[in-house]
Amino acid sequence: MKVGVIAVIFAGSVSVAQAASCYRAEEIEADQAVRFQTQLMVVSDSCRSQSYTEFTHRNASTLAAYQQKMIGYFRRVSGRGADTAFDRFITSLANQMALSAGKETVSALCTRSADLLTKGQTFGKDDFVHYVTQQAAAAKGTYPTCKN
Repeated sequence: MKVGVIAVIFAGSVSVAQAASCYRAEEIEADQAVRFQTQLMVVSDSCRSQSYTEFTHRNASTLAAYQQKMIGYFRRVSGRGADTAFDRFITSLANQMALSAGKETVSALCTRSADLLTKGQTFGKDDFVHYVTQQAAAAKGTYPTCKN
């Protein structure tokens, strides 16, 4: 999913709104981590797998750190109510993923998602961070990035 941002550029300078909406490298990584976690949650529930539960127990502190980075992003973007903005983001993301997953049979979803479920069952902190770093690098071009 691409994040849409309206950039206001006047006389070669970036507006304050655009500057606040840009992503720092660590925020892109955190966003990718949260997306992985959310997708794993939806797929694990649909496929009746324990992958999500195992993954979140093994990686609780890493996930919490990524979530705090995302809350920091929302704080920069919207100021007050960053926790609420993050909660809305996660809920919206989960709903979108669930709707997408609901377009195929459970059998097809689980077969297609076998690799994701395996990652959830096996990723420890180092593997997860390495994976998310790779995902962030691959997706960097889809984010408006901060210049500084």
